[in-house]
Amino acid sequence: MSAIEGTGKPSLSTEAEIISKFLEPLTLGKDWAHGLRDDAACITPRTGHDLVLTKDALVAGVHFFADDDPRDIAAKALGVNVSDLVAKAAHPIAYLMALALPGDPLDGWLERFCSGFADAQSRWGGALIGGDLVATPGPLTISITAIGEVASGRMVQRGAGRPGDKVYVTGTIGDAALGLMLRRDPGSALAQDLDQDVREFLLDRYLRPDPPIGLIDILREYASAALDVSDGLAIDFARMCAGADCGGRIAVADIPLSDAARACVASRLIDLVGLICGGDDYEVLAAVPNNRSAAFEAAASSAGVALACIGELAPADEGVAFIAADGAKLDLGRGGYDHF
Repeated sequence: MSAIEGTGKPSLSTEAEIISKFLEPLTLGKDWAHGLRDDAACITPRTGHDLVLTKDALVAGVHFFADDDPRDIAAKALGVNVSDLVAKAAHPIAYLMALALPGDPLDGWLERFCSGFADAQSRWGGALIGGDLVATPGPLTISITAIGEVASGRMVQRGAGRPGDKVYVTGTIGDAALGLMLRRDPGSALAQDLDQDVREFLLDRYLRPDPPIGLIDILREYASAALDVSDGLAIDFARMCAGADCGGRIAVADIPLSDAARACVASRLIDLVGLICGGDDYEVLAAVPNNRSAAFEAAASSAGVALACIGELAPADEGVAFIAADGAKLDLGRGGYDHF
């Protein structure tokens, strides 16, 4: 039996009841949603703006644990989609959700799940405007199409960087990989070696991604290219380079790490390669023309967004490399997460 089910009769038994009690409040009364009583939503973008759409699906046992707190599952489901919008310099305005629920979901689980969405919406913006609700033998699956808004023609693409652009990353890298290790094995050597507050910090970074929404307008103004770091810094940087037909270099010593991650590396509980390739960071990787980099840094600082310059794009024939402090190229293997 999954965490979504109970041993007794569920308090809600029909699709209409679930939609009315739990999902409709997430529309925030937006006219676009038609109270979730129609077969489609209708959005008219503001004059001079484009709509930016992205989709990510999360599956229990692949992207989260089936017995995670439903509020955390919801926050992650919306957060990973908002992360894509942030990297495109688009403000979240709405989302569609297809929700495949195993068994008979209990009232309490649904209440906590939708509470997680409500909290996430209040942080990042947007509202539910439609989707689908189905029963499934399992596993729990949440598929979200997030919709953002950006000034016409100003979406930041992943592959528009040029050789000489400086490369930046927000936040810190590798914390979520450590949080996943803790979630998988709470009795591991890693868990035993860390203080409780450090464990909670790392778990939070894995369970509840927090994309840097304060960077949206700054990216639109200064960045030539950007994408979110979801599958690992190494593989996502390679994707940025491939999209631009560029090479690139990252100075490993300049990759921002939290105190917790540095301590884990120093204790040999994980190596730098594990952090660089770990994934689930949901930070932003951006390329910025050299002559705009100082203004970019100043704007990010004023907005309270932490970022670090970690490298630069280069001509394609120079390849893609992560350079250690001694000048050696790191062997990163596959470089990050790949479903296949």
